[in-house]
Amino acid sequence: MKHLILTLLMGLLWSSCFPAISKAQSGQSSSQPGSSEVPSTSFVLSDDDDVDTREVSLPLVLGPVMPKDEGITVSMFNGSSQLKLFGTFSALTVFSTDRPYAPGLPLFLLPGSPFGLSTNTFDIQARQSNFGGTFVGPKAGDFTPSATFLAFIANDSLTGDSYGFLPYNAFGELKNEEWRFAAGLQNDVFNPRKPSVISLASLFTSGNTGSFRSQARMERTFGDASSNSLLFQFAISDPIQSVLVSRSTRIQEDNGWPNIEGRINAGLGPMEQLTGGRQARFFEIGTSAFVGQLRTTRSILAPPDPQSPIREIADCWGFGVDTVMNLTESMGFQGEFFTGAGLGEYNGGIGQTYDSGAGRSIRSSGGWGEGFLYLTPKLHVHAGYAIDSPLTRSGDTFPLIRNRTIYTNLVWNWTKNVQISNQVDFRKTEYRDPLLDAEGMIFYSEVQWKF
Repeated sequence: MKHLILTLLMGLLWSSCFPAISKAQSGQSSSQPGSSEVPSTSFVLSDDDDVDTREVSLPLVLGPVMPKDEGITVSMFNGSSQLKLFGTFSALTVFSTDRPYAPGLPLFLLPGSPFGLSTNTFDIQARQSNFGGTFVGPKAGDFTPSATFLAFIANDSLTGDSYGFLPYNAFGELKNEEWRFAAGLQNDVFNPRKPSVISLASLFTSGNTGSFRSQARMERTFGDASSNSLLFQFAISDPIQSVLVSRSTRIQEDNGWPNIEGRINAGLGPMEQLTGGRQARFFEIGTSAFVGQLRTTRSILAPPDPQSPIREIADCWGFGVDTVMNLTESMGFQGEFFTGAGLGEYNGGIGQTYDSGAGRSIRSSGGWGEGFLYLTPKLHVHAGYAIDSPLTRSGDTFPLIRNRTIYTNLVWNWTKNVQISNQVDFRKTEYRDPLLDAEGMIFYSEVQWKF
């Protein structure tokens, strides 16, 4: 309880202001839809809200949808198409009382020092800066084609403590009011909801499953914004994701088959305008699942181990439930639960998929839940708890056995373009003997400029 009280109090400390930054816009296009002229490549800036980037899922507290009023819309090809450009410049500081993995983007805490040495760390980085765009049109019959791209200037794995290029979304889609077909690098169908946290690591390996990977999906929607809705999603996806590097000494690869993912989401009530410019229903609940296989092979460079088979097939599956409820216009809660086996490629099992010593997939369960309160349209607070708890059985040898996080943050949308966020975590990571458990506080402070 003392950790929870300290966490909630520290979350109310937030950094100083930065000058407002405004966005420039230009005039109107002279081209009209349906013109007989040759399509022009000239463009103008506008505030058109028609571009839908619902699949873009950023970290921080932007939620699972890029707001429609963010970015710059470019009218192209005689007004029959649009290009929407958006991005974020981020400055993030992270102080941890115990050494985290990975530096600057904590997933869990490394084992405590057997000599009682201090392992506190400090990082300041801009790797959460991102840029992207969505191209929409021209219409193809009753369908609207579009393509979306989003990338961060982080290393291509979140476990790499360096700058680089991290593609996050890169997909094309064809949709109308009822159907959506999409292919490319997308967020998982399995457990897609995200907690409202600052770090791009997004409580991965600490209760939040679901990643992003190459996939082809089909969706069918019943209902509309003025009524209840029902969404069916189906996807075939790549079994391997690259956002986290496996710590196994074995080679891990797909077994020649894609994963199968499915989800049903029910929304109750019409879409309503809520505090902070949000649009949401009173209540949503989704159930999702996936099934697949991975092939693990002992590396020829690994020391000979008669107890470890040369090759094993790891069966992987998961079941999840996610929900959100808006109790009033200003407050509510959301969360997610999961259980399954071989969940490392979905950021479950504390990133562990296969136990080579026991010769089987690692079972794991967990989830996260948070409450949120909009104190004003521009100031909101979030607090929650997350846990990832692999099932321990006789003969197990995997090292990480439990990872827990209590978190709270305070977010100030100072202007339309400037957001200041502060967060504090209490984390505890438990290990199998002889490794020592670790627990500590992590403090985040971020200033971001969005366009």
